[in-house]
Amino acid sequence: MNTIYDFETMSQDPHTGAVLSFAMLNWDPKKLYTYSELVDSAAYIKFDVKEQVEKYNRVITKETVEWWSKQNKEAQKVIAPSKEDVSISELYQFYMMNKPDYDGGPIYTRRNTFDPVFMTSLCHATGHSDEPYKWWDIRDTISMIDGLSYGADIRNNFIPEGLAEHFILHDPRHDIAMDVMRMQTLIEALNA
Repeated sequence: MNTIYDFETMSQDPHTGAVLSFAMLNWDPKKLYTYSELVDSAAYIKFDVKEQVEKYNRVITKETVEWWSKQNKEAQKVIAPSKEDVSISELYQFYMMNKPDYDGGPIYTRRNTFDPVFMTSLCHATGHSDEPYKWWDIRDTISMIDGLSYGADIRNNFIPEGLAEHFILHDPRHDIAMDVMRMQTLIEALNA
């Protein structure tokens, strides 16, 4: 079983930045999924940004706020505070509750120098000395997609045919589902 996760953030500094939301997904690389199956099975949590700033000294940057103001309306929904927002202190337990039943499978993020660094800094800020996984299990989807498409004129952010109208960019559930679909599409093409 593979896992993939993604944060949406209020800063590009993973050491100090506040995070808006987090999604994770477990999937079997030997099974073919539909996009909606992946999105629907993603575990999702939205965080209290104000608490992160006041209690954990996490940072919101002006540049990131401006960037969010230019994103699509669906993605901007995550910025607005809601009654469902939870403390960042719940991240570790949320991950543990939603991970596969066993340890040791690959864990993907889009970039190893961003989301995993956020995870480490948030775990440390909330009193956890380690991440909820082994550091050696981390993989990144960009490298995987670039490797699978080596020599072809395919960008690592391509959208497989028929999915553009369903994809909500910067919704972490959609971002992780799309990366799984990208890998699945390339692997299917290679095995055809």
